Amino acid sequence: MKPVNIFRVSRIRDERLFNIMEKHEASDHDNHRIRIHEIDSLRILTDALAGHGITVKDTDGFYFGFVIPLIGKEFDLLKVTGKYCLNIELKSQDVGEEQILAQLRKNRHYLTLLGRELMLFTVVTDTLKCYRLSDDDELESADAADIARAVRKCRAAYHGNIAKLFRRSEYLISPEENPERFLQGQYFLSPAQDYVKSELLRDIANTPYCAFFHIYGNPCTGKTLLLYDLAKHLSGCGRTLITCGEEPSGGLLYISEAIDNLDFISVSDITAPDLISGYDFILVDEALRVDPASFSIIVKTAETYEQVCIFSTDPSAILTDPERGNDIEGRIQALGLTGEYELSERMRLNMEIQTFILKLKNLNCKTEKNYEFEHVSVNYANNRDEARKIIRYFRNKGYVFINANRNADDHFEDLEESFGRHIAGREYNSVVMLMDGSFSYDDNGCLKGIPVPDPGHPYPNIFYPGITRVREHLALVILDAPELLNNVLSILD
Repeated sequence: MKPVNIFRVSRIRDERLFNIMEKHEASDHDNHRIRIHEIDSLRILTDALAGHGITVKDTDGFYFGFVIPLIGKEFDLLKVTGKYCLNIELKSQDVGEEQILAQLRKNRHYLTLLGRELMLFTVVTDTLKCYRLSDDDELESADAADIARAVRKCRAAYHGNIAKLFRRSEYLISPEENPERFLQGQYFLSPAQDYVKSELLRDIANTPYCAFFHIYGNPCTGKTLLLYDLAKHLSGCGRTLITCGEEPSGGLLYISEAIDNLDFISVSDITAPDLISGYDFILVDEALRVDPASFSIIVKTAETYEQVCIFSTDPSAILTDPERGNDIEGRIQALGLTGEYELSERMRLNMEIQTFILKLKNLNCKTEKNYEFEHVSVNYANNRDEARKIIRYFRNKGYVFINANRNADDHFEDLEESFGRHIAGREYNSVVMLMDGSFSYDDNGCLKGIPVPDPGHPYPNIFYPGITRVREHLALVILDAPELLNNVLSILD
């Protein structure tokens, strides 16, 4: 999206013609349509500003209806300079000061990361009543003259693609890796996450006894962040427990110490009901990897002590044949769930990385858009020593090495980050991964792998959870596998 001159576009009063011109001016090819009441509000604002000496030239450089990619947060009007960021929200009629204040505070939350001095306003255009958010985060009365002064401060406006100013990695955090930001609320839920959260909390409030809930979705839909956000909220209502796939990390223990009534426990440590009987809420992350014995303890304890239990699952997260045989998904469905909620929006991956992964899984995969994959690096090593040098090169550039090759004589273990196999919910800006002769493509162009060393546990099953941890940059190191290199490079050709 590019900026538009809001005075010029607002002169058109026909909805269809306005949308044609606005899309042309903004080079915005999304399918959102601007409605007549929004057009009228924009015209009323620009007329009011003109009455306070704002020229047509002053109304250049506004982004109209910008939405942060994948996050889903929309702003009516934004204008950005090297020093300032001006945000004006338009309301065709009064919606109440409480709602206006909540929106402006949320806008500040998103826009603070731009590192500019913020000027945040709302205009109710049927009365021209104006508000601004104060430095103390409170709502103040304002007028069109105040907004005109703010517009004059923003004459040297940014005219590039505004999406480039909003780094997705600044908005999508991992509680485990960024505990301080999680505690301070410096993260954002997508509209889908917000909807599931509100629905689930409403259903919990209407359930005064034992209840089982289920959140499910594919990788990158934000299940773990939502679960942890729910736990933070529920801890204000009663003792809350989150089960983890392995021993709680330092980041999780930090969160537990900071939040009263919130604890973490490895699911493998749940060996008796008395370990979890004192909690009001039990949240089970990566539930499909829970063994049947621990699952039974959780369920029976919840039923005995009338606890609320929330299971979070990813249908594609079953990594081994034993996990498949446990059929935890079927056991969850047999509980008589009080509520079940799907997260379908992929929010962690950017589309370039996501498209590359789809093509890596299936060379014949057809996608809507072709990318140059400028954030993907493919490297080749003839032997393990060369691979170590290349991996260390990327490590020194800030990449995280996630090793999906679990051989008994692993040559790369010392280069890994200090985490185990359970890495769901963690995200990294830059990831380097290793592929070798364990991987190959079948006649249909689908990526396959040999078993390691467990025959029910092929390499790709632990490769995919790792590769989907990346937010911005991906590096592959292909070790002594020329045919695999040829196939992977065909994606870049």
